[in-house]
Amino acid sequence: MSVSDVFEIGENDTVWDAWLATVNLLDMLEGSQRLSGLYDFAKTREMIARVYATAKQHHIDKCDQCNCNLSSAEHALLKRKILLFFRMQLSSLKRFLE
Repeated sequence: MSVSDVFEIGENDTVWDAWLATVNLLDMLEGSQRLSGLYDFAKTREMIARVYATAKQHHIDKCDQCNCNLSSAEHALLKRKILLFFRMQLSSLKRFLE
């Protein structure tokens, strides 16, 4: 098993799982001296925080209902888009592991 395999998002993972995997890889890479100045870690953290805040606001991983006007189908679509965002972030960050 490679390090890259550890940072995967499965079909049954929650948004929290995806966020945790992404932030952990970001932390690991940010500590690497060879990437210093090559990647804007602060901007990436800000984007990740905004997307995760949206997920929390809409109770994406919770059983209780969100107070917005989105339907359950729209919330499911939002969850898929949020998970796709985290998958894309992980894919982008994994390039530095190669």
